[in-house]
Amino acid sequence: MNYFDVLENKRKHVFKYTDRIPDKEIIEDCLYKAWKTTPSKNQAMPYKVYVWGPEHKEEKIKIHKLVNRRHHEVELQAVKDGKQKSTQQGIENPYYEHVKYNPYLFTIHMRQAKPNKFYQDQIKKGHWFDQGDPTRMNKNIDITAVEVGLFAQNLSYYLLEKGLDISYNSTFSRDVREWRDELGYKTEGRPITMISCGYAKQYRWQILQAENKTDWDKKPDIGDIIKWQ
Repeated sequence: MNYFDVLENKRKHVFKYTDRIPDKEIIEDCLYKAWKTTPSKNQAMPYKVYVWGPEHKEEKIKIHKLVNRRHHEVELQAVKDGKQKSTQQGIENPYYEHVKYNPYLFTIHMRQAKPNKFYQDQIKKGHWFDQGDPTRMNKNIDITAVEVGLFAQNLSYYLLEKGLDISYNSTFSRDVREWRDELGYKTEGRPITMISCGYAKQYRWQILQAENKTDWDKKPDIGDIIKWQ
């Protein structure tokens, strides 16, 4: 299968994973390839990928709590701002279950980068290596998030190519202090995204199909997104 076919046919949101655990060597190989092929400004890669494997069940439950908490907070804020009439009363979204029950979970966080030998020499000449400035980390969030997106997409492709399934999630607290409080130990910086991985038992589209809602959940028309000038 070519690149398009892999993404078009294999990339589906996972509702539930099987208990089958992918070989660690496959995960390591895909992570290596994503690291190797993802570009970065100043070769900095100002982010860190935490790999929560099969042994980290308790940590995944705690991360799942951060996800649901944030989901409810957003609903409460929408009501407070008058943009929504009511919340879902804290009911857990079942489509977040993949964050809690999976063989592997990757959470990607910001980190303070260090210049390589080339950029150490450039700094002496006046270059400003802003990814190494701790006061700039949050100000650089847009650049870092783009690079994290590139890494996440590359990693996803390599995992899918190996026959694994993946799902993304972007609903969670961005406050690293909440992560540290919940998990009980330090994660390096502000979280940006997360990806779960394993072998799918059931996809989200199958749930929608059973409810005759397959045509309800579609992307915007291509003409709404791409405009030739």
